[in-house]
Amino acid sequence: MKVNLARYLLMFLFLCISLTTILTPPVSAGEAEDYVVKLKKHYQKTLPITAFSLNYHFLNTQYRSHNYWDYQTPNRYMSVRMVEFDLDKKHFYDNDIVYFSGGRLYDRAQFQNDTESVFYEKSATTLGKRIVRRGMNNFDRYKNFIFLNVDFLAVRPLLEETDIEGKITIHQDKNAGRTTLTHAISDDNVIDYLFSNSPLQLVSINNRSQRGKFVYSDYQTTRGITYARTVHKYYDGAKEATYVTFNEQFEVIDKVDPVKLQLPKGYGPAVPKSDGILVSKEIATDLYLVTDSSARRNSLFKINGDKIMVFGGSGNPTLANKMITLILKQFPNKKITSVYVTHPHGDQISGLEAYVDQGAKVIADEYSIDAIKAYPRFAKAIDKFKFRALKHEQFINGAQFYILENMHSKRQSFVHFKDSGIIFQAHFLHIPFDNTIAKVVPSYTKAFIDFVRSKQLNISRIVGNHHNNNISVDVMNKTYDANK
Repeated sequence: MKVNLARYLLMFLFLCISLTTILTPPVSAGEAEDYVVKLKKHYQKTLPITAFSLNYHFLNTQYRSHNYWDYQTPNRYMSVRMVEFDLDKKHFYDNDIVYFSGGRLYDRAQFQNDTESVFYEKSATTLGKRIVRRGMNNFDRYKNFIFLNVDFLAVRPLLEETDIEGKITIHQDKNAGRTTLTHAISDDNVIDYLFSNSPLQLVSINNRSQRGKFVYSDYQTTRGITYARTVHKYYDGAKEATYVTFNEQFEVIDKVDPVKLQLPKGYGPAVPKSDGILVSKEIATDLYLVTDSSARRNSLFKINGDKIMVFGGSGNPTLANKMITLILKQFPNKKITSVYVTHPHGDQISGLEAYVDQGAKVIADEYSIDAIKAYPRFAKAIDKFKFRALKHEQFINGAQFYILENMHSKRQSFVHFKDSGIIFQAHFLHIPFDNTIAKVVPSYTKAFIDFVRSKQLNISRIVGNHHNNNISVDVMNKTYDANK
């Protein structure tokens, strides 16, 4: 009797274990599905939103180019942004006003309607009245960018995933009261979403593929919608936030204002797309201008016997290598011995190593040389760099160099070719290709004009490193007088 009872108990226990195995789904999959359901309920008020406006501003450490006023004391610049967005119609309008040191204002806008996607400037800072045509995929690119600024929009890819069991895994940290959902969108696109459980809020997003981390805080409720007012954005493992975004106003709208989905009167034509082919033209005896079909970037080189000096051709490695190839093809029996740098921002120095590999010396003022030595990208190669330090008003082979303190860079120089009256400069004058006069003129632009006037320099042409390579004295004077 006892044997039979024991047998029945074993059979009953086995049956319970079997039923438990059959009826209980895998823990991770079930928990992930349950948590996504919980999130959808939490965000249910925001899920129907398809058109909205967002006003925000952000501080930027300029991490991409290291364009600091002083490389030893990294600064931030501020941008104010106003956005209108329609997901259903794939329309958007974006107005971004950037405030740079020295009083430079960069007021730009872009939009996409049913037929075109266009970028233009309200401030006429660099493009003037010319426009840039974007492809119709600009909407999706911009959507991904703007969604990361608002927590309930940032989580939508997670909430829209249909294969939760196959694409989403969950990790619960009960001690910390936090939950992480890892969304493997593809092999090369994996995103971690960290939530606090009480209250339920998005804490951070870690985009492993893009090496970007976004931290959301300062949650507030306005008109029934709760969202994070502050977003700290970190890139490439940075310990200090690259961007700090402050969301000021989010509004649900019916559609993007139709007026904002068209160009204001007087704009055009479009900036031609660069064909990438550099060409050189002699603009004075032994002095050559190098540019491409778009004229967005302009450089000079000067022949001095069997030696060649380059001015402004080191903005990036691609430009530097093309420049070197062009020069050596045109003058195969001569040697590039030096390259001149106006100031140590990334968009002026990133291509220097290509010239150094040719045996060329870097010519710059002492401050800029110190900044180049501290530039992170050159850390492994800096020992092979050779420098020649400039002094204010120094002459080298018919070129005279002037070094000014200014609000664009702690030290910035320009070069004057006395015989031809040509000046080469990078960021003292921001003159668009079409000679439109900017609405706001930076203090360092006026300081530059005051200086060349005080020196009574003979000027026939000013070559800008960016956009306009033929600035006249008349346009320079109109720029000076624009904000009197």
